[in-house]
This record gives sequence, C-alpha cells and structure tokens, in this order.
Amino acid sequence: MSEDKTYLEVSRTKSGIRYFLEENKFFPSVLIGVFVKSGSRYESKKERGIAHFIEHTVFKGTDKRTAFQISHEIERLGGELNAYTSSEYTLFYTRLLNKHIEKGFDILSDILINPIFDEELLERERKVIIEEIHEYYDNPQDICQSEALNSIWGDNPIANNPLGDEESVKGIKREDILEWFHNTFNKNNIFISVIGDIDKEKTSYLIEKYFSSLPEGSATKILGDSPPYLFQKRMIKKDSMQVHIAVTLKGEKSFTRKSILHSIYTTILGGNMSSRLFQKLREKSGLVYSVYAYPVGFSDTGGTVIYASALPKNIAKIKDTINREIDDIRINGVKKEEFQDAKEYILGSLILGLESSSGRMQRNGTQGMFQGRIKSIDSLMKEIESVSFDEFLAFAKELSSSEKGEAVVGNVKIKS
Repeated sequence: MSEDKTYLEVSRTKSGIRYFLEENKFFPSVLIGVFVKSGSRYESKKERGIAHFIEHTVFKGTDKRTAFQISHEIERLGGELNAYTSSEYTLFYTRLLNKHIEKGFDILSDILINPIFDEELLERERKVIIEEIHEYYDNPQDICQSEALNSIWGDNPIANNPLGDEESVKGIKREDILEWFHNTFNKNNIFISVIGDIDKEKTSYLIEKYFSSLPEGSATKILGDSPPYLFQKRMIKKDSMQVHIAVTLKGEKSFTRKSILHSIYTTILGGNMSSRLFQKLREKSGLVYSVYAYPVGFSDTGGTVIYASALPKNIAKIKDTINREIDDIRINGVKKEEFQDAKEYILGSLILGLESSSGRMQRNGTQGMFQGRIKSIDSLMKEIESVSFDEFLAFAKELSSSEKGEAVVGNVKIKS
C-alpha cells in the first residue's frame, strides 16, 4: 500500500511546540517564522489594536537587549527581522545565512518571551502607531478595502482593522498589554515555520533550546460563533478626486476545495488583465485605472471583494457593470475557455508564488497553525487540475446568487 503524501507531517519538540520544516539545500539561508494566534478578531471593542500594539512593542527592549541591540544583532549579520499583525495571527520572522541561524532563534525567542514593556517606550510607540493609523486612513483605497469587510460582516471583530483606531489605541494601558501577552504568548498558541538550509534534528534542537521556557497556556478562541453574513452598505465621506467602491459577496473559508473554486471565480471576474471587468471597464471603456476582484479567506468563513475607483460621474456605470457581470454568471454561467484559462492562471500563480521562500514559509505556517497539517504542493496542484467545468459552473452560479454588500468612500452624500 503506497504512502499517502497528501498531507505533510507537522512535528513537535519534546516540550510540545508545534513546527514544520521545509528543507531547501539550494541556498545557504534559513527563514524562521513564529506564528502567534493573536489578531484583531480575538479583540473586544476596548481592546481593538492591542495585538498590533504588542507586535510593535516586543521589539522595544527585553531583559537582555535594548531595541537597538535587537535589530542590530540581526542586521550586522546581513539578516532581516520583522513582523506583521492580521485578523487571525501575528507573524514574527527573521531571515539569515544558515551559519548565523542560531542568532535568529535567540532573538525571536527573546522578544517573544522576555519583553519588558517599558512604560516610557510604550508611550513613545503609541504615538508611532497613531501616526500609522492616520497614514492608513489618509488613503481612501485602504479605507474602502477595510470597509468592504465591514460591509460583509458588519462590526464583528473579524472585520476589524488590525491597527485599531486612535481612541482604542489611546485607551490601551500597560496592564492590558501584560494581560494579553501572558494569556496569548504560550506553547499552545504558537506555530513555528522554518524553511531553508537546516536539517530537522538541528531545527528541533534550536526550537526546544530557545522556546521551551514559554508557558504552557491554551490556544486563543474567537469571540462568539463564526460570524454571520450581514451585507451592509457602508458609506464614508472623504475628500478625494475619485470615489472608491467595493461590491461584496459571500465567499469560502481558507484551505478547502471550494476556496480553489472561489479563486477561479474571482480570477474570471476581475483577477487579472484578461478578466471580464478589467476588459470592460478599463480596456473597452476607459472608465477606470484600478479594478479587481479577490477572495477573502479566514479559518472559518470567507468573502468576495470587487473593487474599483473612478471619477464620481462614472461610479454609477461602474457599479452597474459589476452587477451585470455577476448576474450574467448567475444566469448564463461562464464559457469553458474562461474556466480553463482561469484554472491555469491559478495553477501558475500558485507555483510562481512559491518560488519565494517567504511565500512557502507563510503558507506552511498558516496551514499548520489552523489545520494542524499541511497539504503538499503536488497534492494541491492535482486538486486544482481535478476541478471540472460542471463543478465550477454550479459553484459560480450559486456564488453569483449571493446577497451583496457595498462600501463607498469619497465625496459622497451620506443620508442622515
């Protein structure tokens, strides 16, 4: 009986820390990513932005190192050290030459186990984060992307901006940070994804050496049940030459067969320059510069966003075109050639995207954290290739029958 290679093994160290190693001996470097189940969908209203706040402040000093020493010890070796916060997780990562890799484990473990959260440095970083929030909300396109999620799920935490807002960030106290950190940064709430020129024995040894002192703890749980679709109309007044619009539909959760169908659907609708909306709104009519569609996938739900921006006088035509294309798929389906082209595009994008070690590290880490197993690339390719036209056609018609939400940002009239 042949061995099942559909899923790849997730390993554990002696103390129970989950990790996955993808060995790559072609280049003498290693990339380490530590995924923490800490993100905006786990935050209450008064905690909005706290996961992102912590992401910033663990870099500001530990029991052993100053903020300068944390960055300098990596950069003096030619390495990279960074982090970001999403709705469902925070990722801390470093990339180094393989001969320096122990330093990477040392630094990452230090900031994730021993941060001091100095009061003066917290206040300084709070100002930096508020500036980041202002920068984000100066951009109407960013606002529209954020409001698109609110149009799907309302004010459920899953749709919250990981940055939080100025009011919530100003209200976060040091004791709030300490409580969140101690409840969240533990062995059962992290997953370590490693890729590069390092073997399994050394990887397991270094993870255990540097991370085994993490507390046991428990995995973070979402607030409440999986969020229902609400499909609201969100209108934000913003001084801007253009109006930015997003039409939203339901979608699919990540890492499922239906998520593949979902990606094919958004590709046909607006995923590249050959898509229906790009051809009709930009190439044939010149009404837009930017128009695209993309899937939004979380561990338990998903949505669809169709975005465009244009002068106010053209927005009605653009919205009408978007809705007509969705209705056309609902009624008439798609051509077989469209389906085949989109499927090949998804397949090619997957493989080309995984040329990057960063892309593979993140794919392995998110699947390992949320599913406890990682689908092999060969298996995923075969699954994409196995999608039939009839299977996709039924999916596309059903998705196109979804209720719709809408987000509009610009010089728009808001009814009182």
